[in-house]
Amino acid sequence: MPKQNSDPLPQAATQGANDPPNVTDFAEMLATETDVAVAPPTPPTKRRIRWWTLPILGLLLATGGLTVYRLQTKNSETAVVEAQAPISVRTVAAEEAAIQSWVSSEGTVQATRFKHLAFDVDGDITYITDREGRNLRAGDTVAEGELLAQIDDRQLQAEVIRARSAVNEARRQKGVASAGVAQAEAQVASARAQVAQIDAQRQQAASALRLAQTEQQRYQQLFDRGAISNSDLDTRVGTVLDAEAQVQAATAQVISMQAQVDTAQAQVASAQQQLQAVESQITTALTELEQAEIALEGTRLYAPFDGVVAYMNIRENEYYSLQSVSSQLGNYQELLNRVPIVVIDPNNFEVVAELSASSRDRIQPGQTTLITPNTTQLVNANNSLVETAEAGGDVYSVTPAISPGNRSIDVIAQVSNGFTNLQHGESVTLWIAVEEKQSAVTVPLNAVVFRNQVPYVFVVREDSVVEQREVTLGIEGLDAREILAGVSPGERLVIEGQSGIVDGATVRVVSDNLRARGE
Repeated sequence: MPKQNSDPLPQAATQGANDPPNVTDFAEMLATETDVAVAPPTPPTKRRIRWWTLPILGLLLATGGLTVYRLQTKNSETAVVEAQAPISVRTVAAEEAAIQSWVSSEGTVQATRFKHLAFDVDGDITYITDREGRNLRAGDTVAEGELLAQIDDRQLQAEVIRARSAVNEARRQKGVASAGVAQAEAQVASARAQVAQIDAQRQQAASALRLAQTEQQRYQQLFDRGAISNSDLDTRVGTVLDAEAQVQAATAQVISMQAQVDTAQAQVASAQQQLQAVESQITTALTELEQAEIALEGTRLYAPFDGVVAYMNIRENEYYSLQSVSSQLGNYQELLNRVPIVVIDPNNFEVVAELSASSRDRIQPGQTTLITPNTTQLVNANNSLVETAEAGGDVYSVTPAISPGNRSIDVIAQVSNGFTNLQHGESVTLWIAVEEKQSAVTVPLNAVVFRNQVPYVFVVREDSVVEQREVTLGIEGLDAREILAGVSPGERLVIEGQSGIVDGATVRVVSDNLRARGE
């Protein structure tokens, strides 16, 4: 009987070096090595595995196991995807409605007609008009011309009286001066009349002289011929001498009376100068009187028109100082708290606002405006701009010039409704509809998504399948967009859940009846 060999190595050595490893041999080898101490000897096998094949065999087993695991995982995921429920989305129907594009800015409300009533002098307030047994206060109505308040005016009353007395005195002096001018002019006229009379006498004397001289010449010829005596000639010579004396006397009287005329004319000029001086005094006195009366009026505040007291900042017996108002000229809101009384017309308001210069080409007179409080948080589904607005109107004017400081333009909007909701000097937000259409296809803002800067919407068909469409956008409002092309009124659009769906996906619609505004 042949002898058994318990050493496997020689037997393994008989296997070819290039023989592939055998799993059965490898298992038998492991069993032999681990059980050699307790198991009885096994018959020798014909094929043995070399030790260096063990790592290769492990690597092959690991690779095969991983491949099987991945195939099982992929099949499991496919089954999950096929069994997953449709994505839940919220939709809304596209509507045909009006839409506006708005720009806004903070503005100040002011009455179209308003008057700041302030005293022109310092002093104690001695009078405030009554309303049903109480002093006037903000909110009370006033009538045009009504005396509302007054400062102690006793000193100014005295100045008015003095000015009036000065005017009366100047007018009296004017009467005296006018009488002096008239008297001087009468003296001039009298002197001129006398001059004319004496000059007539001089002319008569000159005529008599010429006649006497003619007679003297004729008598001289007769005397030379011896026709008359010397005494007759002497008589004619005496007549000539008398006539010359009368002419000289009349000439002297004319010169004397002309001097009186000159004197009288000088008196007239002096009287006229005095009259002019008195008239100047009258003008000065009247100016002082007018100033005193104006100052007196400055102690009283009258209602400039029928209106309402918007601000009432004075009380009876308080001391009023001009400085308290003039020191606040640079701060309008503080000025409103210092000026004695502000009267407004409550039926006419406007809003003055500053907008960026870039908005200039979009804003035109006549555009629709809405006015909201500055604290308004817009816009959500339950609180639209129209519902929040306190008042409305339209753009009245747009300043063509740009403010160099803040590069802005001034816009004035006239208020046509909601006057009772506004207060003079109130800060508000002015909204201007720069673009608007009365009929457009509109969808909520969140119905439009952008992919690669291209706008799309997801339309849910009746079979709950999503259709992705490219759209053309129009006006963008506060809570909606205009769709120019790509959507028809009534089609339902996804407004929540767009990130999880693709074209052709099946969805489940929830809250389908909501019209979302950013929710």
